[in-house]
Amino acid sequence: MLPVDLQIIKYIFFEKPMYHFKIKPFLKWNIYQSLEETLSLYEKDTRFHQKKLEELDFTIFDLETTGFFPEIGHEIISIGAIRLNGLHACRSRKFHQIIRPIRPVNNQTLRLTGLTKQQLMDASPFIEGFTNFLEFSEGSVLVAHPAKFDMRFLRAMLKRWKLPDYEPHVLDSQIMAQWLLPHVKHQLDPLLKYVGIDKRERHHALNDAIMTAELFQFLLSKALNHKIETLDDLYTVCRNQQKAKQQS
Repeated sequence: MLPVDLQIIKYIFFEKPMYHFKIKPFLKWNIYQSLEETLSLYEKDTRFHQKKLEELDFTIFDLETTGFFPEIGHEIISIGAIRLNGLHACRSRKFHQIIRPIRPVNNQTLRLTGLTKQQLMDASPFIEGFTNFLEFSEGSVLVAHPAKFDMRFLRAMLKRWKLPDYEPHVLDSQIMAQWLLPHVKHQLDPLLKYVGIDKRERHHALNDAIMTAELFQFLLSKALNHKIETLDDLYTVCRNQQKAKQQS
């Protein structure tokens, strides 16, 4: 893989114009126009703020990507998710979508994710995969580990596809872990080991989402024991945790 500075140059002068060219035919698809309308009308459900955490639905999700920097053309190649209702996992409600990338995927990424070139060639474009994810996660709070990375990727992909921004309710299970388990490294693997969650094959979007969901259940239970009752309560402690980290 090229160094990041060379990737930036390559993206600006060669790949960005190519993206615009390759995406252009999709802009006439009905699904694109429907997604554009859905996102332009999207509003957060303000009732979530004061709702009891045990009564909320959560969508715990994970992305597999071709790199760490969506701003220079790295793409989402799969989305995995599972629904929870409070502390209860909806095991029958799982989501896994492979996304067809615009540019070729290097062998290192293929080996890491276990995806094949054929699977990616046969997959749905981003607009279709994201539409399906929106439908799956409707009426829920999104959770990811770390959410900052995954939401940055989703928003960058939407911007690249000339679609409106997406601002759902989001929780970061990594920040929750920093607050509730300050003595444990906050990356996913050490947390899984500490909590005693069976480890599945990593870098598979659905597997990672399921493991993160099991971790989130554990963290949510601990938060409730700390008298955190509503989504607003949880947002407050997470914001305080971020401020404390920035000041340390």
